[in-house]
Amino acid sequence: MALQPSTATELLREIESVRNKMNELSSHKNRTSKEVIELSMYLDKLLNEYEMLYKEKQ
Repeated sequence: MALQPSTATELLREIESVRNKMNELSSHKNRTSKEVIELSMYLDKLLNEYEMLYKEKQ
């Protein structure tokens, strides 16, 4: 999963989407399943990117 979104608004949308997918998936699969962990890692990257954008604007 590559980091595509570049604006804060796009990042927030993607963060929310991935968070929802991860929560939905983890209700059907073990939280340590490969799919859930991959989404979690992608969410971490998105959150880090958002934090970097936020810091740049301060």
